[in-house]
Amino acid sequence: MKESDQERFKNLQRWATSRGATLHPSLEVYEDDTTGFSLRVKPSANEGLAPGFCAVSCHATITLSYINALVDGPIDISAEAEQLEPAFPPQFMALNPPHVIGRFFLVKEYLKGEKSYWWPYISTLPQPDRINTWALPAVWPEDDIECLEETNAHVAIREIQANIKTEYKHARKILKQEDFPRWQEYTQLLYKWAFCIFTSRSFRPSLILSHETQDILLKLTPSGTKVDDFSMLQPLLDIANHDPTSEYQWNIETSGACQLLCNNSYQPGEQVYNNYGFKSNSELLLGYGFILPATDSLHNDYVHVKSRRPPSTMQKDEPRDFLISLRPFSDPSSVAGRSRVFSHQDSRLNSLPGLSRIEPGLIRDLASAVATSPDELAALQRWVHGAEESIPAELGELLERVQQTLGAKVQFDYQRFQSIEIESADNENQELAVRYRTQYQAVLEATMDELSRALVPNHLEKLVKGDQ
Repeated sequence: MKESDQERFKNLQRWATSRGATLHPSLEVYEDDTTGFSLRVKPSANEGLAPGFCAVSCHATITLSYINALVDGPIDISAEAEQLEPAFPPQFMALNPPHVIGRFFLVKEYLKGEKSYWWPYISTLPQPDRINTWALPAVWPEDDIECLEETNAHVAIREIQANIKTEYKHARKILKQEDFPRWQEYTQLLYKWAFCIFTSRSFRPSLILSHETQDILLKLTPSGTKVDDFSMLQPLLDIANHDPTSEYQWNIETSGACQLLCNNSYQPGEQVYNNYGFKSNSELLLGYGFILPATDSLHNDYVHVKSRRPPSTMQKDEPRDFLISLRPFSDPSSVAGRSRVFSHQDSRLNSLPGLSRIEPGLIRDLASAVATSPDELAALQRWVHGAEESIPAELGELLERVQQTLGAKVQFDYQRFQSIEIESADNENQELAVRYRTQYQAVLEATMDELSRALVPNHLEKLVKGDQ
């Protein structure tokens, strides 16, 4: 790590720990060739760390979010909540959602430079003028985005771009109308930077704050604000990178602080990880700017399929999309996929011919859509709740329609995917996009192969019966 970087992170650690944060004495910040700035056990440590240690903690006093815009400074959870002067004009605070205000507040603190309370933290973030160090796919140049056409990521990018444009235009217009100091400096580039910082580094308050702290902070917000209407940056703690197999837990019962407890053991020199949750490569690409390669023990390659049901007919907690997996959901390497298999009945659905790579919820969704009678769905229910391995005759036609519907959908998506030709990858963004495409393609091909093998015997059986 460069000497200047070492000094910046030392300043961050001094600033954070003097305000209630902690970093385990056996850990240090270092620069990894693949993951960039990261946490590891010091190579000079006399011994490794056993499961259950607190790697790092962050106190609410140094978090940065929408809450800080309400008081135009750090929060003090030990004091009685009082209404202070906000960071922006009343009109701006009233007419923008919390997540937009939080991003503008980060920009405001960046523009203050060393005068900002958070400068020791902001100075360690990827800086706005070095776009390649922070730009997520939604803010890539158009030539790079085109390399993602006909994938899940490309569809999401267009939605995100529209939101960013609308949010920024509306918020900055208010700053201009209010003649807010230095309003011209709140540029679209800085808003995109703040969007990427919050998207890739922030945490949901409901996960990292105790109920007591949540209640204290919500007293500062307008009526009707929910705790997860915004997200929070956690200096120092956000350095830990993602490993989907890492076992961890949050301890939020300590006064005003969030502790990252690691339940894996680590040896001297080894990187110490957080776990961002069960996210597919499409989600990692959009939210964090990286993907995970497939190995024998872990893959993260899934294609997202939107539910066919109208949103108005769905419960709040029902999934809006489903996963199709590179490997069967029962495969131990399908970590993200297995997190969506909730019961023995789900596993039974995955055991149906051709459907081992299809999320059980999608199988149910399609079965409901293509069933010709309630009797067919009843037959499916009886089978998944039973122990019989053979497929009863009354279920056969429904199963074949589900297989055919899925096969047509995947084949259609594959043909559109294949229509995009990438002649060469000319930069790091495009190289990442090509790797993502290669792994995305493998999911479609594996699924088509399994479905075709399941459908061919059914087709041959019908031909034989026809001849007879």
